[in-house]
Amino acid sequence: MWQVPVASAMELQSRIDELSVDIERQKEVLRQLETSKSLLQRQLNSILDPVARLPLEISSEIFIRCLPSLPKLGASHIPLLLLNVCNAWSDIALSTPALWAAIRVESPRAAGLEKGLQIWLQRARYRPLSLSFGGCFDDDVAAVVRQHTQQLKSFEVYHDDPNQVDDVDPFLGMGPGPFSSLETLTIGASPLIGMDFSLDSTLEMFRLAPNIVECIFDMDEDCTMSDIDEYTGEYLPGHLVLPNMRRLRFGRSLEPGTISGPDTILRHLSLPRLQTLYTSLWDVTDNDLLSFLERSSPPLRHLTLGVGDSGAFSGLEQILRLVPNLTHFGLYKRNASFIQDLFAALSQSSCRLIPILQSLHVVSSMTDVSESMWEVLHHALSVRRTHLTDFTLRGPFPAPTPEMCSAFRELCAGGMEIYIGNKEQNYV
Repeated sequence: MWQVPVASAMELQSRIDELSVDIERQKEVLRQLETSKSLLQRQLNSILDPVARLPLEISSEIFIRCLPSLPKLGASHIPLLLLNVCNAWSDIALSTPALWAAIRVESPRAAGLEKGLQIWLQRARYRPLSLSFGGCFDDDVAAVVRQHTQQLKSFEVYHDDPNQVDDVDPFLGMGPGPFSSLETLTIGASPLIGMDFSLDSTLEMFRLAPNIVECIFDMDEDCTMSDIDEYTGEYLPGHLVLPNMRRLRFGRSLEPGTISGPDTILRHLSLPRLQTLYTSLWDVTDNDLLSFLERSSPPLRHLTLGVGDSGAFSGLEQILRLVPNLTHFGLYKRNASFIQDLFAALSQSSCRLIPILQSLHVVSSMTDVSESMWEVLHHALSVRRTHLTDFTLRGPFPAPTPEMCSAFRELCAGGMEIYIGNKEQNYV
């Protein structure tokens, strides 16, 4: 068999090695040239860029107006994107704390997140902060956020850990606070993950946030908040007064059956300035809500209730008599007779039940509506037309008679907005 001379093979390998070294040397030269070009381009951009020649106050305001409400943490998103345009833009962005005062973190358990979050929040300096987390975060991230609790103005976190479902701390161990600047709080849970939130932790969180204005429990009926002592079986005592709370909502949306969440906490709160309340009455009764309103005496303007088949209209009537300043009322009730009783109460001209009501939305699963109910409803709308400008009755029921539809359209001609029908069609 023919053999390649050894000397010749060694010479070829040596030559290959020399060429490899030369190639790497040229690659390094190319990298240096690309870096130099990039730097020169940034300098040219700074010279030609009109934004760079504007006063800092104006250029900062332009950048701020480009921000989404909750910027994402990523090099392809503003404000981090601004750091990669040119030196001038980078200087402007780093000199504008308002650009870094809000952040949305989609994956709070990503490796190294705490370092990037720390840098981000430091750039915000002493600005009020709005933080949103799409899932649970670990102790390292909690430690970073804890350093800025007194700056927190808005905080949103969604619990998504199926391994932690009992006695859940809604603030993920971020205490002890205080959260003196906190105004808006959203506590959520991923769908189909039933969690039992700790009432003690939630009340303690509220105690540390005396200036809270709005709270949303974005959860479904699988989530609970027990206020029953596991040893005595009695309700836990005490009421916490939150003097600045204006809006409180339980549930994911306003569709039937989805106004839910742990409204048990209403038994333990007094909210003397509450103006908006969405509650399912899922874990509390009409009497609980009645006691809450008597205890708080709030100037309630918006009330939405999601209720099931239980309970008589008399309970709701007592509740409505405690909120005479109500302008917007939403009700989700399956019982047709209950709804007819409501319409009948509203149709009495001598009745002072919610006298300045402007908007009434009723969603039901009724599959049939009697002619008498249509007549009672028309009378109620006619009596209320001075104040009532917006009415909705939605469900899988058939259309009213042509005569009733014509009567409702006459009210529409007078300026009232009326929707009677299903999701797809307004019969009026």
